[in-house]
Amino acid sequence: MNDETMWKPALAGGVLLGVLSALPIVGALNCFCCAWAVLGGGLAAHLYVKASPAVVTLGRGAALGALTGAIGTAVYALFSIPLHFLTGDTTARVIEEMRAKLAGMSDVPPETLKMLEALTSSGNFPALLFVSSLVVSLILYCLFAMLGGAVGVALMEKREVGAPPLPPPPSDGE
Repeated sequence: MNDETMWKPALAGGVLLGVLSALPIVGALNCFCCAWAVLGGGLAAHLYVKASPAVVTLGRGAALGALTGAIGTAVYALFSIPLHFLTGDTTARVIEEMRAKLAGMSDVPPETLKMLEALTSSGNFPALLFVSSLVVSLILYCLFAMLGGAVGVALMEKREVGAPPLPPPPSDGE
């Protein structure tokens, strides 16, 4: 099966991964072994195996999972930016609370407080934090979606490796 047919299953799994990861409370389930990434990779593998006339290998499932993870990261970014503006700038509030608590502690070195002040006063810190979290998400989503894709192929592919491919389905025009 060629690479073009990987896009539809990867897109379906990536949209599932990205949307569920971006939702505020539902996205917290990603803390449990990147659950949505594994689920997105597994969904993509299921759809790919179902549509494939040939036997799907574990390597193909892992590649499909990596593509699903990359698409899921892009969808996550697209959905989390508007959600960030709707829910308010929680990053700035958390940083301000952290700075206030650290300033109240006597054993915190003054250099640490100066560094935190310099980092957060530039105004670029929320954007830097968002971009760095996207890079980490890309790596983790690709890895765990690869795992989901490989496991999905292992669970759903019932055909033997040496078996001949299935004949193509009849076209609707005949």
